[in-house]
Amino acid sequence: MRHHHKPIWLSSALALSVHFQLASANPAAAPVPDNAKTNPAVSETLGRVAALKRWNEAKFGLFLHWGVYSVYGGTYKGNDLWSAEWIQENARIPFAEYAKTAAEWNPGDFDAEAWVRTARDAGMRYIVITAKHHDGFAIYPTKASNYNLFASGAYKGPDPLAALKQACEKYGLLFGIYYSPLEFRGSPKGFDDADEKAVAGGFDYRTLGPEPYATDKQIAGLAKAQIKELAEWYKPDILWFDGTWHMMGKWTDDDARESEKMIRSIIPDVVVNNRLGLKLADFNTYENEIPSTPPGGRWEYCWNMGAFWGYNPRNYTADLVKNPEHYIETLARIASLGGNYLLNVGPDPSGKFHPMAADYLQKIGAWVNPNRAAFEGVSPSPFKEAPAWGYITCREGKVYLIIRNAAATAPITMPALKNRLAGAALLSKPETKIEVKAGDREWLVGPVSVQSGGPFVVVELTVEGTPAALVQ
Repeated sequence: MRHHHKPIWLSSALALSVHFQLASANPAAAPVPDNAKTNPAVSETLGRVAALKRWNEAKFGLFLHWGVYSVYGGTYKGNDLWSAEWIQENARIPFAEYAKTAAEWNPGDFDAEAWVRTARDAGMRYIVITAKHHDGFAIYPTKASNYNLFASGAYKGPDPLAALKQACEKYGLLFGIYYSPLEFRGSPKGFDDADEKAVAGGFDYRTLGPEPYATDKQIAGLAKAQIKELAEWYKPDILWFDGTWHMMGKWTDDDARESEKMIRSIIPDVVVNNRLGLKLADFNTYENEIPSTPPGGRWEYCWNMGAFWGYNPRNYTADLVKNPEHYIETLARIASLGGNYLLNVGPDPSGKFHPMAADYLQKIGAWVNPNRAAFEGVSPSPFKEAPAWGYITCREGKVYLIIRNAAATAPITMPALKNRLAGAALLSKPETKIEVKAGDREWLVGPVSVQSGGPFVVVELTVEGTPAALVQ
């Protein structure tokens, strides 16, 4: 499904009222690509098995969209747009003008360790950073193109990718790189009816890139050269691709296969998502779409803290950013279905997180970290349906009942397990034992008198063997 993403111009007295009217509707700030889901690849080496296990066990990650678009912050020529990382396409900013902004960009407050510590303290165990988004601008010193953060000399700081990889290694997080092989300049018609009308009126999407205009083959060739650089120079744990869907341009099956072969020759055990265009990929990407039942295979859900992937200060309002409990519940829901959760924040052009984003991440971590055993390294619920009172995850010998605080004050029921119960306690306070009445068809748990500071309280059941439902 495509979502509205065109520029909405806000000016003078209408700006505030229109903004809040739009905010309450909360449309997506960019179209959601309909990349085909794959059959997760069968791993053939012990190294790949271990790498996929580490990624899937990490469960919670931080997505970082950061580039030239961050400088605009959703504003162009004094007008506020419903836009962020798509602003060049939304406002149809000519390449020469956009490239001038890029040349002057100097994110002097960028601090890789601060970013990674923030992710770690939020309970996250991996990060993914945009090396190049659809605008074609790279935030690393690529030799394949002079369109990058280091070309003008305005920025004299460290290579963001190298610094983030080093910080991830220091703090024990997996390091991931996002890369968009195709770019706005390769789209022949744009992305919705208004774009097609603009093209019919004479607009040429190639003007979003430099002259002489590149062919589809040249754009794909640049992508493969940069993918090779990213693999060789940084050897990430995760390569997260995007922008290969049909409306962005031409990226063929041969391009995908050639790229994967080259990647695997350099880093055989890297984890790759389905958006490179492979028939077999390591995991499927769900964007703004959480499956209602476990979809099978490895998968990840990604979405924003708010409406925008890139930085837009107007994102940080109560209308757009949910409360911290929302993101905690999303993590619990996804973990109970066996997936990973990649939560996005767009740093500002100087390299800092918006204060509201930093505060929310801290509050999320304050609850997740004491309860992380219920998320990190767990398997999905042994039951087909989530209970009304919350969510369930498990591992060998353990079942985690993630119970809403309001429901925990009275005993809750769950379907019976095949396993023999050996004990029950509050996860964050193991000395607090919880009563469980294990019946033939259902178990009665609680009540839990000690409430947590977050939206849920977690009860850890100790059982014999691998948790399994009595009735399938």
